[in-house]
Amino acid sequence: MKLKLKNSMATKLIVMYMASSFVVLTSFALIVQYSIKHHFYQQDYQRLNNNYHTIFSAFDSLGNNDITALKAESAYLWVLDRDGIPLFTNTTLSLPEDSKKLNSMEWTVDGHTYRAFRFQLKHPQYGAIVLGLNIDLHLLFISKFNIVLLWTFVITSVISGVYAVFIVHKGLKPLHVLQKYLSKVSPNRLDIRVPVEALPVELVQLVETQNEMLERLQHGFNRLSEFSSDIAHELRTPLTNIMTQTHVTLSSKRTVEEYEEILLSNVEELERLNKTIQDTLYLAKSENHLLHTNKEMLQLAEVIRPLLEFYEFMADEKEVCVELRGDGEQFGDKQMLQRAVGNIISNALRHCDVGSVVSIQIAEGEEYNSIKIKNTGETIPESSLPYLFDRFYRADKSRKHSRSIGAGLGLAITRAIVQAHGGEITVSSSERVTEFALTMKKGEV
Repeated sequence: MKLKLKNSMATKLIVMYMASSFVVLTSFALIVQYSIKHHFYQQDYQRLNNNYHTIFSAFDSLGNNDITALKAESAYLWVLDRDGIPLFTNTTLSLPEDSKKLNSMEWTVDGHTYRAFRFQLKHPQYGAIVLGLNIDLHLLFISKFNIVLLWTFVITSVISGVYAVFIVHKGLKPLHVLQKYLSKVSPNRLDIRVPVEALPVELVQLVETQNEMLERLQHGFNRLSEFSSDIAHELRTPLTNIMTQTHVTLSSKRTVEEYEEILLSNVEELERLNKTIQDTLYLAKSENHLLHTNKEMLQLAEVIRPLLEFYEFMADEKEVCVELRGDGEQFGDKQMLQRAVGNIISNALRHCDVGSVVSIQIAEGEEYNSIKIKNTGETIPESSLPYLFDRFYRADKSRKHSRSIGAGLGLAITRAIVQAHGGEITVSSSERVTEFALTMKKGEV
């Protein structure tokens, strides 16, 4: 397995595992070594303490001049006066210089190491007894044991390293599976989703977030593809009409009146084409917050009232009464708000019943204002409601590619403007009553 040392998760995990193993093994070795040394120390003390009790029990039966009769079994003996000066010893070995201050001592003479313990005496003449022994065998055992411990440490470290590589490789296998799936993702394969069933718990949330991101990307690409297809179709229709009429016109000589009629028809198609392009650019800028806005505190009734005058002729044609009720302060761009509300009023007038009423109700709240536009007319199919604010969508399929100006962008523009004012737009339609509700934040967004 090839590991990149720089910023490699596998390398870091192996190093951390090896460091942990080193700490554990070192701690274990030190504890074992300390335990052995402590065991020998306790063993020596117990042995010399037994000797002390034997000597102490014989002390009372000895006279002042009979201390030479004291015997220490397999041990070195020093009898000290109350000033710590040796009065008797059974060896030529001398005590270390600081022996008067220590109860336990260890020293080396001529390559041999000795350990001794001081035992205090309650005696008017003798102050203490020092008993000692040679601990070369102990040190030899510890030395050999340290060699074994060192080799054990080295072998265990190697095994731990190999095992670390194995478990890290196995532990990171889900990441390789994830990478395998994600490597297949492309603009043409955004439908790929990573299954979370076999993944460890630690990766489930990450993969779910990744899948949600792919879902959003797929939705965005699909919308972009549909948008490209729709706009190409919308632009192709007027261009085809213009080209067809122009070719037909050029195929034979025409009168001046015929040329004027054809040019007027071409102008209508060009106006439709120009409006589609302008609306598309406006929508793109609005959704990406690129529009230059001139926001100020407005009275909504004053914003909407000029629209009633603008659509008065259209309302009179259908004998429709447009009612405006309520008012509220709104921080926003006057032209953008007029365009948003104007699109809804235009739709309401086009699709309402003859002789009906289109009502506009403004309601002011503490944080949000609402504008509800209601008309009576043909019910919008429930299946169309979720897509009503999509680009180029028309609930009335019979109007698709008609010669009327408009490409199904009005409601999409309205939603973008409302969202730019910190709000949302909803629609409901049932029992021949359709209501659009615009909810916008009163203050700055």
